[in-house]
Amino acid sequence: MDFRGKVAIVTGSTRGIGLATARMLAAGGAHVAISSRKADACQGVADKLNEEGLSALAIPAHAARDEDLARLVGATIDRFGSLDIVVGNVAINPVFDPLADVAEDSWAKVLDTNVSGPLRLARHAYAYLSRPGGAFVLVSSVNAHFGFVGSGAYGISKAAVEQMVRQLAVEWGPEGLRVNAVCPGTTDTDMIRELADRPGFAELTARSTPLGRIAQPEDIAGSICFLASAKSRHVTGQVLVVDGGQSIMRGQYGPDVKRIRDTSPNSKE
Repeated sequence: MDFRGKVAIVTGSTRGIGLATARMLAAGGAHVAISSRKADACQGVADKLNEEGLSALAIPAHAARDEDLARLVGATIDRFGSLDIVVGNVAINPVFDPLADVAEDSWAKVLDTNVSGPLRLARHAYAYLSRPGGAFVLVSSVNAHFGFVGSGAYGISKAAVEQMVRQLAVEWGPEGLRVNAVCPGTTDTDMIRELADRPGFAELTARSTPLGRIAQPEDIAGSICFLASAKSRHVTGQVLVVDGGQSIMRGQYGPDVKRIRDTSPNSKE
């Protein structure tokens, strides 16, 4: 995809889906702001991309802090002079407890990072996104569409993200701005690796996904870049599910989900 001359911000872009997305955008010619909490990680990714002849700038920022997000957008504009694409990729899932047992502080942290964070990012990006043609893309999860044992807070937060996409699309559309989300299924990221070593996880994934494998970050990044590109110029307010067919096989999980949840690090005795 052609992103020559475009300027992009990708949060959570030092690993996983965010890194794959930032690399794909940069390979297409975009100037990309690399952002995560850790300055050294951001600089390492930016240095590597620049060494490869791509264009990247490290801007560390906490994805839930309003002042950090304001600085992220401002520094991007200061360096590159414009803003065309914003990808909000950061989310946390720190608890695997039943919803009724989730501690109040954990609940608040999930919603602050996964819901309020993207909204703050949207508020700061809105004034600068190029018109027409600016693209704002958030990353959701198939957990937004189903009840999932031990992942209630996360699923609720992602359902809120998807409604945020629809609402922003309605509000921003008249100005030529597009807002969409990609909804990944099970993907090989650090969050999933916490479960991947649990007994039966690999077998369950193969059995419950028609394509028979866990997605790689690049599988998701391609869809994010599509929604950020001119090829999707008449697409807005949509949630693109990229799960290898996992959601159409939902009934195949059965009781195995509880068994895997019960062996997770945060499960209760």
